[in-house]
Amino acid sequence: MCHNSGIVEKSNEQQIERYMACGMPSKAVRSVKYTLKKREKKELQQLQQLQQKKQLLEHKEQQFLENLELSSSSSCESSTASGSDSEDSGVTETLKSPPPPPSPSPWQSPSPVDTAATPKVSKRSDLLRFCPRFRKLQQEQQQQMLKEMELQEQEQKLEQEKEEVVGPLATTLKAQQQRKLSAMEPSMDDALAIGTQMTRQVSERITCLVAQLQASHLYTILTRTTQPAHLIAVCILAFVLMTVGRDLIDPTTSVAAAATESAATSATATSTRTATGGVLAALVFLGAFATHFGSQIWMTFVSGLSLYFSLPRHVFGQCQQILFPRYFALNAMLSLTMLVVYAKYFLTGWTTAAGIQMGSLALAAGIEVVVRLYLVPPMLQLMHEKYRIEDAIGSGQEVGSLVQGDLVDCPHYQRIHKGFRRIHMTIAIGNMTVMLTTCLQLYFLASKIRLS
Repeated sequence: MCHNSGIVEKSNEQQIERYMACGMPSKAVRSVKYTLKKREKKELQQLQQLQQKKQLLEHKEQQFLENLELSSSSSCESSTASGSDSEDSGVTETLKSPPPPPSPSPWQSPSPVDTAATPKVSKRSDLLRFCPRFRKLQQEQQQQMLKEMELQEQEQKLEQEKEEVVGPLATTLKAQQQRKLSAMEPSMDDALAIGTQMTRQVSERITCLVAQLQASHLYTILTRTTQPAHLIAVCILAFVLMTVGRDLIDPTTSVAAAATESAATSATATSTRTATGGVLAALVFLGAFATHFGSQIWMTFVSGLSLYFSLPRHVFGQCQQILFPRYFALNAMLSLTMLVVYAKYFLTGWTTAAGIQMGSLALAAGIEVVVRLYLVPPMLQLMHEKYRIEDAIGSGQEVGSLVQGDLVDCPHYQRIHKGFRRIHMTIAIGNMTVMLTTCLQLYFLASKIRLS
């Protein structure tokens, strides 16, 4: 027991050190120590109760054996008193020779009490050999053993018969399957089996390639550093500049190109081409704007507030960590689409209205790209660390509020919480700024569209 208690104390100390490393305050550590001491006391009480039960069982077994020996000895004395002298001489001869040990009963399991009491029982069993009651018990035990042996032999015979019957059938089935596979009969079953094998091989190959990629140095750079964010941002900027650079420098180039094309071709063909291009560009621009504006309204005023005031805080955070990256990535793609389409097809000259519209589109796209690449990943990392500390003390299940409890006095937790709130506030300000630019785009569209 001392050895086990030492092991338990070491494990408890390791658990307390783990909690303190997570930033648990001193009050919480005291409560944890108190609960651990309570658990140790309960375990010791349970062990003592088990030992007492074992002792009682041993005592009862000893009493039962003594009573059985007394009853058998009394019956033997009465039988031996009525016996003849020849029997007495036979008894003395058999007592001189060492008797065989009595066979244990099948319903009694060996225990430490029985092993300790073996010498006493063996001496008394030598005397009990000549008791008629004891002989009957031995005969009954032998009969039971014989019956069990017969049952086991019958079961073995049945199993052998089953194997003899099932064995040829299994071999014939295997031969038929091999014959089908070798002949490649044009049946749907074989085609399905071949297709499943091919898909399995392809999936295993893909998993091996993914595992190799995850073990490579390039994967660690792409997933655990900020270098991919810089690369993606540079690629986005280069794509936008290469696509609309000429249109931004001289917006009249698209008009001149259209004039030269019209001079080279017929008037009807150019009119249909420009009309088709204008309709497709307008459809793309309006679809991107509608999707962008609708996702902003839903995420900001419907989904976020409804989930925050309906779910526990940790469950709400787990939902947001899935939605936040997808929301900002989708909005960034839609803003870039609107910027490229407007600069390519609708920018005819640098007026005040065109400059404001281009500036608002560029500002929205830039904010959403920066938020997705540089602010969302550190915010999610701080949120995971914050939730880990809160789980250690059992908080985070409140709905629509923040209850810190004993973590108010924890400097490590407060530092993480302040960093999380700072980044979250920056993201919220960026989201509201993008919503203002979207409302400005809505005003421009309303001024251009005429409802008849």
